[in-house]
Amino acid sequence: MNFIQKALNLKTKASVIPEVPITTGLPFMMGGGLSATGITVNYRTALQHNAVYTCVRTLTSDIAKIPLTLEQFVDGGWQKATNHPLCSLLSVPNERLVMFEFLEEVIKSVLLTGDAFVVVIRDRQGNPIRLIPIRPGTASVVEDPKDGELFYKVTDNQLIPLKTSVSSETGPTRTIFHSDMIRTRNLSFDGGIYGQSLIQIASEAFGLSLATQETAARAFKNGANINGYFTSNGSTGREQQLSNKEELTRAISSIVNTAQPAIINGLDWVPMNNSVEQLQLTEARKQTVIEVAQMFRIPLYKLGQSDGEKAANISEQEQSYITNTLIQYTRPLEQHMDRVLLNDNEKAFFRFKFDFSKQAEPDEKVRGSYYKDALTNGWMTPNEIRKREELPPSTQDGADELRFPLNTGVIGSQEPEDYDGVTNEEN
Repeated sequence: MNFIQKALNLKTKASVIPEVPITTGLPFMMGGGLSATGITVNYRTALQHNAVYTCVRTLTSDIAKIPLTLEQFVDGGWQKATNHPLCSLLSVPNERLVMFEFLEEVIKSVLLTGDAFVVVIRDRQGNPIRLIPIRPGTASVVEDPKDGELFYKVTDNQLIPLKTSVSSETGPTRTIFHSDMIRTRNLSFDGGIYGQSLIQIASEAFGLSLATQETAARAFKNGANINGYFTSNGSTGREQQLSNKEELTRAISSIVNTAQPAIINGLDWVPMNNSVEQLQLTEARKQTVIEVAQMFRIPLYKLGQSDGEKAANISEQEQSYITNTLIQYTRPLEQHMDRVLLNDNEKAFFRFKFDFSKQAEPDEKVRGSYYKDALTNGWMTPNEIRKREELPPSTQDGADELRFPLNTGVIGSQEPEDYDGVTNEEN
């Protein structure tokens, strides 16, 4: 159903779309659930764990710094488009955010809530002019029971002065058609209506990580080195025991009292030796970091857990990180942007693409060797190499022509008489 048909059938559809947004993930996001450890797990409490915060911050910033470009199919290959009206949206998607911040918002929303919603604002001709990401918990998905078509109920103050899918709607709450919504998600268990966040799916694992962190913190608060305990001769009353406990707690608790002696009258000291290390809290915290990294598919070296890795191995891990982790977030976003922002005629000749060429860029020595082979064997021109290195094009003769070595060719063939190309020996 196209945009005009939807507008004409609005009254029929209005009876299907609920007036009050209902987001299945909202209770989890705001209140969370109680894990077996007794720790409440939601995206806010999970972010208090250092490994979770590091993984989320790493993924959002790593994807946001990758250039997102509009490419055009020209002469059998894809080239960066420069004159298309959509190019301006890739710099400033709306008046509030630049593209780096926009991508951070989208990826963060997918990681923490399982869904990301971006409303597309169009001009009178239907051309996209603004992209507005919707905050988690303020969007609900509605499936039409007649044909399974998806609609969205969203609430955002940025929409108040704007025209959206239903031009007659006003106020912050709007009905958005699927054709005007860039939507990407995590795993879904209801046919793609809602996505489930990793924190929600693996809440017990995150609860254990938070419990381990809290246990270590409380161990330091109560005196990190448990090397003995006090005992009385049994003649003291209940009130005196409570008084002794309070006095002892004040004497040894918190970091500022580390190594301070505790002298309590009427109590005998019984030595023992259980330090934080012997309680294996350090090892437990390291293990939780590894488990969190595995769930987010983040290489351990990005969390400071592989100091002994060689540089060459790090480079290989970076490429694996792109292939196995980043692309699972960038590819759906590319495809949904193609679906919503490009019209039917443009989809055959244009596409949105993240440029990963700089993400795992090798050092100058490796790049130099690669470019030498590319130039010698004729799959890149000098100016193509300069463009890859973000250098201005050369104006020298032959800078835009492919070269080939004279000692190669098909056996028995001869060089054409009218060949006017450039060879390596001529330069």
